[in-house]
Amino acid sequence: MILGEIVKPQLKKIVCILVGLVVLLSLGACEGLPFDLPWLAEDSPTPTQPTDVTNELTPTPDITPDVEETPPPVTSLTVWVPPEMDPSLESEASALFVNRLAAFSEANDEIEINVRVKAASGAGGLLDALTATSAAAPDALPDVIALSRPDLEAAALKGLIFSLDGLTDIPDDPDWYGFTREMALIQGSTFGLPFSADALSLVYRPEVIPELPTTWASLFEEDIELAFPAEHDQSLYQMCLYLAEGGALQDSQRRPMLEIDPLTEVYRLFQEGVDAGTFPDWLNQFQTSGQIWTAFREGQVDFAVTWASNFLKDRPEDAMLAPLYPGSEGTVSLGTGMSWALATPEEHRHELSVALMAFLVQSEYLGQWSLSAGYIPPRPTSLEVWQNQAIRTTISQIALMTYRRPSNDIILSLGPILRDGTRQVLQEDVDPAQAAQIAIESLGEQ
Repeated sequence: MILGEIVKPQLKKIVCILVGLVVLLSLGACEGLPFDLPWLAEDSPTPTQPTDVTNELTPTPDITPDVEETPPPVTSLTVWVPPEMDPSLESEASALFVNRLAAFSEANDEIEINVRVKAASGAGGLLDALTATSAAAPDALPDVIALSRPDLEAAALKGLIFSLDGLTDIPDDPDWYGFTREMALIQGSTFGLPFSADALSLVYRPEVIPELPTTWASLFEEDIELAFPAEHDQSLYQMCLYLAEGGALQDSQRRPMLEIDPLTEVYRLFQEGVDAGTFPDWLNQFQTSGQIWTAFREGQVDFAVTWASNFLKDRPEDAMLAPLYPGSEGTVSLGTGMSWALATPEEHRHELSVALMAFLVQSEYLGQWSLSAGYIPPRPTSLEVWQNQAIRTTISQIALMTYRRPSNDIILSLGPILRDGTRQVLQEDVDPAQAAQIAIESLGEQ
C-alpha cells in the first residue's frame, strides 16, 4: 500500500514530464526551440544572417593569356611610281622595270605586284597623294613609293615613310657614290634606297667648240657664251661655285649661312664673265634647267649648264657632256635623284617590301635600267654595263665630284638671296663685294 502510493505520484510526475517534452519537440519542428540544446550546439553551426553573394564576392580576374593574332599572309604589294616609270610605256626602261617586277614575283610565290602611276610633283603628285592618303585612307597606302630627294626629305620629316635602319644592310655596301649614299639619309637615318641619280654638268657642241677650255681663265679668253638658269630661285649652280671656293652653306647648328669671301669670289667670277662676254645679258630669261636644255637643243646656245639626265635621255649626236669648271678648292657639282621608300605602316609587310626595294637596286639591273632611262647610276659598278667608254669616264668623273643637293630649308633660305645677288652683278648694278655684303645682310634679316 505504502509502496503503491509512493510509486503512483512519481509515475504520474514522470509521465507529465515526458508528455511535455514531446509537445516541445513538436513545436520545435515548426517554429524552433526556445532554448539551446547542449548536445546539438556542438555539432551544428550557429545560424547567421543571409549573405548577399552578388555584392560581396570579389570577381575572379581574367587570367586568360593574351594571344597575338597571326598577321595575314602578304599576297600582294603596291608600288607608286612617276609617269616616266609607267609599265605601259613602250620603252626599254619600262620593259626592264616590268621584267624585274616579274622576276621578284616569281621568286616570291607569285606575289601580285600592283603599280600605280602618280604625277611626279604638285597636286596629286607622289608626295601630295601620300600625304592625303595617310590622313584619309591609311589602308590604301602603297608599300613602296618612288620619291625624289626633296620629296623623300619632306616625307620623312612628316612621318609619312619609315626608316630602313635594321631592315637592310644595303646602304652599308661600299658600292655607292658618296652623294648617292647621303641621298638616302635624313637626319642620320636611312629612309631610301637610291635607284637613279643626276648631277649638274656642262654640255657643249663639239662642232662649235672643238676644244673645250678647262678653266675659267681659258674660257674667258674665248668668244664663247655659257648659259645657265640665272633666274632659278634655287640657285643650285651658284651654290656649286660657292662650294668650289670653299664656302659653307650651314653652320654647326645646321642653320643656313653664307661666308663673305667665297661669295665675293663667285660674284667676281660673274663680273669677269660679263666683261669677257661669257655671261650675256639675256641669261635673265632662263629660270629652269629644262629651259636651258630646250635652248641648247634648238641651237640657241652651244654651251650650257644643265642636268646630266637631259643629255643622257636625248643623247644628241652633236653634243658632249663635261664636268663643271673648278674653283679654288676644286670642282664641285650638286646631285639629286630618286629613291625607293617604305610607306606601309603595317609592320608585317615591311620585310617583303624592303626585299622588293633591295631587288630593284641591285647593281647590274641598275646599270641596264639607268642606261635606258637616262640617269647616272647611283652605284659605281653599275657603269660597267655601259658600252660607251667616253660617256662612262665622264659620268664617273662627274659623280665623284658631286655633293648631295642641300636640304630643302637651306635651298629655300639661300636660293633667292644668291639669285638676287647674281642678277645685280650680271646687270652690273653693284660690284661683287657689295653684292656679297647685301646677301649676308639679307640672310641676317630672315
